[in-house]
Amino acid sequence: MLRVHFTAEDFARIRFAPRPAPLQELHAALTTAVTQRGGLLFAPWRGRILRSLPAASSPLADLVPAGCPPSFLDVIGDTMANGFEQIRATSPGLVRVELERVYGAVLVPRWIRGLHAGDETAWHTLHRAQQAAFETVLAPVWSVVQDLHREEFTRYALTVAEYGVAATLTGLAPGSRLHEGVWEWPGAAPDRDVCLNGRGLVLLPTFHHPAGPLLQDTPGHPAVLTYPAGPGLPPTAGAPSSPPKPLPRS
Repeated sequence: MLRVHFTAEDFARIRFAPRPAPLQELHAALTTAVTQRGGLLFAPWRGRILRSLPAASSPLADLVPAGCPPSFLDVIGDTMANGFEQIRATSPGLVRVELERVYGAVLVPRWIRGLHAGDETAWHTLHRAQQAAFETVLAPVWSVVQDLHREEFTRYALTVAEYGVAATLTGLAPGSRLHEGVWEWPGAAPDRDVCLNGRGLVLLPTFHHPAGPLLQDTPGHPAVLTYPAGPGLPPTAGAPSSPPKPLPRS
């Protein structure tokens, strides 16, 4: 279960990301593809994506051993270039700590050792891998993702206006509940408590991750909660936008 602990100040600092974040959506899509989330409904999409990924994107698999990504990959940027700039601005100390966390004492792939040492060639390898994956996985459907995000943004704003923040938050995650300042998501793994302590929360819908929240918790920054949204299947090029979801009833 994921438990997000709010203070009164945090409730005042909840905001909805105004635009989709290409890198976050890419990471959600790749996570879904390699972990087989979504079951049989996602099987045709998963097979197509895994077959079409270019060799240039393969370093991304090295960077996420055992499905455990380093936290510095989680950024909210409006473009791929802006997102990578934010990643590249990560302090060298945090890069080293996170790579050691996900890899342990032995940094096996050579380019990962370069990233750990701050080598510019290794950063170029990461940038090229992310761009290659984006062009294959998301570029063909990015306009659909943008349309879906606008719909979700509007739905969130209308629901807050009519029903308030508490009903809106639980409406984003069926089965979740808000009790005494704690937002609980049953079934989210691993079991985790996140205390916002006045930092606030950014809500970001994803249309390529069918189950459970993804939560970025970087000290000194607002937490970012990426939650499943949309029609329930990955967007396809030229697909119509999804019908609006019903608002929660009081």
